[in-house]
Amino acid sequence: MILRFPIIPQNLLVIILIMLVACNKPSWISSFDVVKIIRTHFQDKVGHSWTLDPMASWLMILWVGKWTKQLTELIGLDKAYETTIDFSLLTDTWDASFREKEERFEIKDGGLEINWRVTPIPSIENIKNKLDSIIYQENKEVLLPLPTFSAKKQNWRRLYKDARKGKAEIQEKPMKIYNYEIISYDFPYLKVRFSVGSWTYIRSIGYWLGQELNLWWALIQLERVSIWNFNLSEIGDRDCAKWNIKWKERCIFYKSVELESIKNPD
Repeated sequence: MILRFPIIPQNLLVIILIMLVACNKPSWISSFDVVKIIRTHFQDKVGHSWTLDPMASWLMILWVGKWTKQLTELIGLDKAYETTIDFSLLTDTWDASFREKEERFEIKDGGLEINWRVTPIPSIENIKNKLDSIIYQENKEVLLPLPTFSAKKQNWRRLYKDARKGKAEIQEKPMKIYNYEIISYDFPYLKVRFSVGSWTYIRSIGYWLGQELNLWWALIQLERVSIWNFNLSEIGDRDCAKWNIKWKERCIFYKSVELESIKNPD
């Protein structure tokens, strides 16, 4: 069931200590850009709990006003994503926002040519069998590789800082994939919707799947479509916060939501 959340009237903002705002982050701007736009719009302090890939477009939940520790509970909520994997593309960041390395491979003779060898095109049944093997079962998470270009901390340092120096090593982390839905498959493109636990990296799933299929991989599209029981589509296009980012006016659509409604769905 999708819950409907009330809009908080602008004239009540002065008596509210904290307000949650669900935002639709466009592609190719940073999380900080979104925070800056919302902060300027409301003329108040703004915080958020997730650092998001600039390439991705997705749902962000920000808090406006006085920060409370209770809001850190939002970090642990389950999420859903839609992504498109390109099995003919290899990048150093595992997505389309490559830093130094981008290599595309040729499709021919019913497969993908990699290092002068042709790897057969996998069937959709084969892909489903692979994904089925990593679906979360009770008390059984799956170990998946962490993207080296990520904001995850290791030894008190962000992984991407070492990756930029060519010093990063691929580490594994337990992750939860609850279910998936293949939306479309037209090789080399696979579009999938994943429902996952917190701190599960969709790039990690793409990396693992590419290795299992003996193919290359890179995400060329990523969208967070829900956080717990709140859906991206609920934001709509009625309220818009505008500001110039990199000499271009950006519009961030947003909607006010209630904390308890997100955490405790009926």
